[in-house]
Amino acid sequence: MKNIYLVIFVLFTLSASAQRAYKVMDGDVFKGMDARDQDDIDDNMNKARKQFLKVLSKEKDDAMASLGLSIVYSYDTYSKRNYFEAWKYFQVANKNQAQFSPDDLATLNLYFPRVDKRRRNRPINKNMEWYSSIVEEKLIKFVREENKLEYANKFLAEFPESKYVNNVEHIRNYIDYRTAENTNTVEAYNAFIKKYPDAAQVKVANKKRNAIAYKDALSKNSLSALKGFVAQYPEAEQVEDAKKLMGVLAFKDAAKTRSLEIIEQFMREYPNSSKMPEAKVLTRQLLFEWAKSVNTIEAYNKFVALYPEGEMYIDIFNLKATALGQKVLMDFPMENYKFIKGYDNQNMNDFGGDVVVRPNGEILLIANTKATKDAMYDAWFLELNAEGTMINNNILGNKFDDQVNKVVITPTNEVYVAGITNAVIDSITGKAWLFKMGDDGKNIYNNKLEGSEVKSLALYPDGKALLCGDAYNEADSTMQPFLIRVNEGGRKLWSRNYSQGGTIYGVALDASNTAYVANETWYFAIDKSGYLKWDKIVDPAIKITAVNIANNGNIIFAGLKEMEGYVMANDASGNTLWESTFDAKKLPIVESITPLGDNGVLLAGTSADDKVIIAKVDASGTVNEAKVFNLPGGLILNGITAAEANFAIVSTTRLSPQQDILVFKLGF
Repeated sequence: MKNIYLVIFVLFTLSASAQRAYKVMDGDVFKGMDARDQDDIDDNMNKARKQFLKVLSKEKDDAMASLGLSIVYSYDTYSKRNYFEAWKYFQVANKNQAQFSPDDLATLNLYFPRVDKRRRNRPINKNMEWYSSIVEEKLIKFVREENKLEYANKFLAEFPESKYVNNVEHIRNYIDYRTAENTNTVEAYNAFIKKYPDAAQVKVANKKRNAIAYKDALSKNSLSALKGFVAQYPEAEQVEDAKKLMGVLAFKDAAKTRSLEIIEQFMREYPNSSKMPEAKVLTRQLLFEWAKSVNTIEAYNKFVALYPEGEMYIDIFNLKATALGQKVLMDFPMENYKFIKGYDNQNMNDFGGDVVVRPNGEILLIANTKATKDAMYDAWFLELNAEGTMINNNILGNKFDDQVNKVVITPTNEVYVAGITNAVIDSITGKAWLFKMGDDGKNIYNNKLEGSEVKSLALYPDGKALLCGDAYNEADSTMQPFLIRVNEGGRKLWSRNYSQGGTIYGVALDASNTAYVANETWYFAIDKSGYLKWDKIVDPAIKITAVNIANNGNIIFAGLKEMEGYVMANDASGNTLWESTFDAKKLPIVESITPLGDNGVLLAGTSADDKVIIAKVDASGTVNEAKVFNLPGGLILNGITAAEANFAIVSTTRLSPQQDILVFKLGF
């Protein structure tokens, strides 16, 4: 009998010690919430916590006990509050809320209004949803305010599905970044970047790491240290400064040797070095010393060939032209260049023009520039040797703004230049303009014409010229085709009006003095009196914008066909021999056709996003992959002309706040 009473007593004791969870809420939890003294709060909440844990020891997923523990652990004035535990137990309660008994619900309907009066008479699922945000936000606030790595990592490990994961990751990254920042070493920053490659602080960590690494490299004051920095951190903002200093140190070492070979090696390795002018002067000096020591005609000829400039201005101009060319070479594609030069007139805004080769192989480059800052735009003439070295330059023009578009040189070295005169750039439309200079550079005539702008011109053997472009029609405010022939003195012989609108972009003459004309929607041939020999209307999808004659006599027309480039070859009677399309690389207009020595031609123009596009077409009509030339600020084609063999010289405008002319010679 004694054993039976003992069992009954134990069962009664266990039952009494493990109360129902809702009663714990109604008793100890509510008492704790009502208490004001800290000891009373802690005493009641401690009792409640122990009772809830006893319930969970028998039923681990009990919803009411789990919610009770969440409430206890999230109570802000409880000394043993633990928001991690609160959120963990709430998720169990939330998952099992369907288990709430009527007594549980009655107690919760008393609890929630205690926290917020507005929660009275709300469905349990809505109150649980509301309370979920409170508990989770308390946890995230705790993690944020404590600002400890262990809490951030604990949150991410225990609650990977939380909506605050990204926020806590940012907190974690920030804490670890501050550790790296306080350490402030290359190794600490590298460890952070490796550990958190997507962290918001990576950019600034990189920046600070690079600054320290650069400072370390500078302290060693050695070329190898700077080379190591550039190799390891190629994206660092200090790289350009490092390269400049590398150039200085490399030149210092090279100059000590006074070896022409070593100085030339330095120039190849550091083409953009600030010491390049000194290196060039030293190279010239060493070469001159070598020539004197050898004391032969061949040695002196070599020196003169490399350094033909004599005057200081020409020296400075050409050093700058080479430096500008070397600067852009890094942004250009790898091609077979003979030279790349940049020509700048005293920091003026230089643009446009054309380029042509004289009978003796020298290059005549024309562009638009100002003699002074406050002057109007005039024509800038640059005479270059075959390597692009400036021999002479002049600025010529009329009263108002002038713009040169096209230059042609006769076999007797007379120069014809056409474009616009008497204009105010970006304001008033000027008049078509043609002027002619003799082989001595003196002016022969300087005439305005009836059109608005000369786009192209062709010369007859007797000195007469055929010019084309457009003319403004005041009656209906449209641009009309402009085609005119002038005599040896630049006076009008005849002009022609056409029913077709638009602009005449190009003219070309064959050996029989037949002229072939390209006008967007049609193309035609005329005799020297201007009478039609034949004409053809192009398909509406085609736009003809250029014409020239290949060295095999084929008449080449080119333009666009819908979104593709278009080129065709005709015979003298207008019969189409072949036609081709090609990827125009977003080319809005084919601006020029240049014959090559192998009977092929080059098609060239400027893309819609300011890149120079050049495509070679062979004699059978096969189009090679277009070459694309570009600079960060943009590049615009001015003109292109054939040189020896299959080389061409290309004139472009380099777009920048102060534009200049970039000329390069390359093989195709």
